[in-house]
Amino acid sequence: MSFSNSNVAKMLRGVAAAYTLKKATIFQIRAYENAADAIEHSTSEVKDLWDDNQLDQLSGIGPGLRGYLDELFKTGKVKHWEETKKGIPEAVFEFLDIPGVGPKTALELSKFGVKSIKDLEDKLKSGELIRKGFSEKVAIRIGSALRRQVVGIKDGRMLLPYAFVQAEKVLEYLKKSPDVVQADALGSLRRMVATVGDLDFAVATKNPEGIVRHIVSMPGVAQVVDKGDTKATVRLGSGVQLDFLLTHPDGYGALLQHFTGSKQHNIHLRTIAQKKGFSVSEYGVKKVKGEEIIKCEMEEELYEMLGMETPVPEIRENTGEIEAALEHKLPKLIELKDIKGDLHIHSSFPIEPSHDLGLDSPEDMIAEAKKMGYSYLGLSEHQPSVANHTPEQMVELIKRKAKLVEHINSSDRNTRVINLLEIDIMPDGSISVPDEALKLLDFAIAGVHSVHRMDKDKMTVRILKALANPYVKVLTHPTGRLLNERESFEADWPRIFEFAAKNNKALEINSFPNRLDLSDSLVREAKRYGVKFVINTDSHEASQMENMRFGVAVARRGWATKEDSVNAWDFKKFAKWFGIV
Repeated sequence: MSFSNSNVAKMLRGVAAAYTLKKATIFQIRAYENAADAIEHSTSEVKDLWDDNQLDQLSGIGPGLRGYLDELFKTGKVKHWEETKKGIPEAVFEFLDIPGVGPKTALELSKFGVKSIKDLEDKLKSGELIRKGFSEKVAIRIGSALRRQVVGIKDGRMLLPYAFVQAEKVLEYLKKSPDVVQADALGSLRRMVATVGDLDFAVATKNPEGIVRHIVSMPGVAQVVDKGDTKATVRLGSGVQLDFLLTHPDGYGALLQHFTGSKQHNIHLRTIAQKKGFSVSEYGVKKVKGEEIIKCEMEEELYEMLGMETPVPEIRENTGEIEAALEHKLPKLIELKDIKGDLHIHSSFPIEPSHDLGLDSPEDMIAEAKKMGYSYLGLSEHQPSVANHTPEQMVELIKRKAKLVEHINSSDRNTRVINLLEIDIMPDGSISVPDEALKLLDFAIAGVHSVHRMDKDKMTVRILKALANPYVKVLTHPTGRLLNERESFEADWPRIFEFAAKNNKALEINSFPNRLDLSDSLVREAKRYGVKFVINTDSHEASQMENMRFGVAVARRGWATKEDSVNAWDFKKFAKWFGIV
């Protein structure tokens, strides 16, 4: 059985659905829904946290649920959950996988004789379901949701970079209307979570009717799902759903704060507000003993009323940011403008690599680095293929590249090129590039590119052995995860963090869209050990270097500062840390 976050969250939602259908208390239902949200949005695997006895790090999961999760991971099932779901057709839980289908609709589908999602698709296509008396409006909504799943949004969530690009286009269109005073993305996108569901937007306007007309006229809209005086929901041809919330500029700050979330951050904030005599909601702020809504154009005003600093959206996860904000001790987190270089770049230099070659030339990559204002750039193609080259041939290829880097640096003083190589960490932890070749580099970066499924202890030893190599200075994409494709491998991360901190080894935060690795929670844990990070893009063409913003977002969610990230340092300090002459 797979204990991935999505699978565990699905189990919890199934129990919540069973409670709903059996009319349990709202507190029981919400406990499971909140736990499912916390696990689904976590960028650390819940099973890994359990293995490390750190389940209490997940906000929103109480002792009772932690006990059930303990039973699940020990035995593969939970007796109480199975008893709760008894008497409910299995198809009901399958239908819950369809975005927008809740427990009652799922049960109704079962009562209409629908046996599976495939059966549902057939009955929708033939019209049989509607002919039997099922709601036409609900059938259309379900059909749209099923088509949306086909376009590749796994478990109803898309990768952060793709969601970000789509949202930028929507915001650009919104702001073409003179009636838009301000507009922002909301929810997990504004918090820059690694995967995002539907795209939600807040709009400040004095003419909501005009904005609704503007929204439904947006190019690419395939369906207007809902529209009203202060909201609109549309679905694009790609299947992505867009939700818009409109408010007068006077109340925009409260709306923006509330729908940025997270849920646990907002619950904690409301508790703080009540203690200070305020009531906080998406409609605004008011004194508990009064009815008048206090004007709140910006969310900073809301936090200020509560005597707090304003936490940046990325860290609003109820993991200590509220306490720090109350004490006015929030850290100054790293920003995109702080980045001074990128150390994981694959150019088209013909090094005959073990993996894919970059598409653009070293010169094109350097030109892009200059556009981004970088002081230095690491060219780190994959090592020459071990299978196709002798050690002597590998040395000769790397010599050729070293000469190119030397030539570039002698003719161009604006952007320092660092001669790197990304090398494979073999299953036994050895490095397949001979020392004679490694000596030609400024240093090497290394990562696991094969045999991702290993015993936790063996993987830990494998990584530590590679990091012990004096030429290896950076561990790339440390957990090996591919979002929506492959889970992180298991390793003893505290042990690795301790070694890295003591031996000046940096851990990469990989900005590539389907990696974002290290995860934010591991970044924060590593930071406690004193680990230094390097935020890289793993670019295989010049345009991909723009992905740096997403690695920076991960670092910010992990509470990393400029001082924590070596490629936010000036070259002199950077070179001293890495031992570059």
